[in-house]
Amino acid sequence: MDSLFMSFVPGDSIIHRLDPRTKILGLMLASICIFYASSFEWIALIALVFVILILVCKLPLKHFVHSARPMILFFVILFLMQLLFTEGKPIFSSKWITISYEGLVLGTILTLRFIFLLLFAALLTTTTSPSKITAGIEKFLRPLPLKYMGISSHDLAMMMSMSIYFVPMMYDNFRNLKDAQLSRGLNIKKDPVKAIIALSVPLVSISVRAAEDVALAIESRCYKSTGRTSVHMMGLKKNDYICLFLYILLILFCIAY
Repeated sequence: MDSLFMSFVPGDSIIHRLDPRTKILGLMLASICIFYASSFEWIALIALVFVILILVCKLPLKHFVHSARPMILFFVILFLMQLLFTEGKPIFSSKWITISYEGLVLGTILTLRFIFLLLFAALLTTTTSPSKITAGIEKFLRPLPLKYMGISSHDLAMMMSMSIYFVPMMYDNFRNLKDAQLSRGLNIKKDPVKAIIALSVPLVSISVRAAEDVALAIESRCYKSTGRTSVHMMGLKKNDYICLFLYILLILFCIAY
C-alpha cells in the first residue's frame, strides 16, 4: 500500500520475530492497562513503554503518526464532550459554556487512552503480516467450542484478517478519491455537503466491489474452513517466553497497584 496507515512494514527486529500469539496477547494486556489507566502517571508509563517498543522495532515515528491522523476528528469530539459536559470546579465560565477542571483532566486522559489504544494496535499490524495475524488468531480460537455454533476458528480468523486488510485499503481509496475530486474543482470548505456525497458514494462503491472481488477469489480457490493447514509453522521461542514472563509481572503489578 502506498499509505503507511495500519499496514505491515517488513523488518528483522525482535518484535518482528516474535510469535504472533505473543504479540496478540500483548495487545490484549496493553488494552486492559490502557483502559485501567486513570491518572497521568499511568499514561506517562504507557507512553514510555510505547517509545521503547518503537525503538526496539526500529520503525519510523511517522508510521504511527499516520495511523492516528485519520482519527483526529474523533479524538477532538471525544475531548470536547468531556470538557464541556463534565461537572466540577469551573476554570472558565461564560454565558454559553462552562469548562471545569475535572472535565479538562477527564477529557485529556480519555483521549490519550484511545490514542494509545490505536497506536498499540498499529504496532501489531506494523510488525506482523496479515497472514501471521490470521494464523495467530486461529490458534487462539481453536480451543473454543465454535463448531456448535456452526462456525470454525478459521472462519473468524479469516474475517478478522480481512477487516485488518480493508482498513488501510479504504484509507488509500479515500485519499485517491479526495485527490481526484480536488483536481476536478471540488471545494470542500465552501460546499461540505457536496464534498461528503462526492467522496462517500464512490468510496462505498469501491469498497463493495473490492469485497466482491475478494469473495470471488476465495470461492474460486475452493476455500473450506475445515481441514486447513497454515504456511506459518508457529512455535514459542526464548524471546516469547521472556515476553510471557513480563506479561505475568505486568499483571501482578496491576493487581498490586
